[in-house]
Amino acid sequence: MSKLRSRTSTKKKPVSPVRSWRASLIRKRSQVLGDVDAPSREAPEAAAVRAFNLNEQQRSRLVVQERE
Repeated sequence: MSKLRSRTSTKKKPVSPVRSWRASLIRKRSQVLGDVDAPSREAPEAAAVRAFNLNEQQRSRLVVQERE
């Protein structure tokens, strides 16, 4: 005989969807820096600045695009 487990519902915190973003610098041709994960449009810019140690001049040329 197998035991049946009762299913109890546990309330989980709502998880904000973390999306992947590609960070690039604008030059003659764009230079891909890498990917960062962030939930909103403003967050990947800040994450890229921290992750890739960008200075003020590089920050002004930073572009982030959502990956699919």
